[in-house]
Amino acid sequence: MSTATLAQTLISLPVEERIEIADQLYASIPMDWQPSADQAWLEEAERRNAEMDSCPSMVMNEEEFFAGIQANCQLK
Repeated sequence: MSTATLAQTLISLPVEERIEIADQLYASIPMDWQPSADQAWLEEAERRNAEMDSCPSMVMNEEEFFAGIQANCQLK
């Protein structure tokens, strides 16, 4: 079964069952996973910061950011 098929099957379950499965999946994640995930997020933040420093025209203020989200939601 593909991941997409499995995900679609799980999404069709009642909320209570999805929560139970989500709890079980989360509990199965190794404790040492979080530091590596934190490091990956830090590296991504630093990459994005450097990208914005090199091209200040791509930086958006809060109003522009939320307007973009709203426009994207209306397209769907």
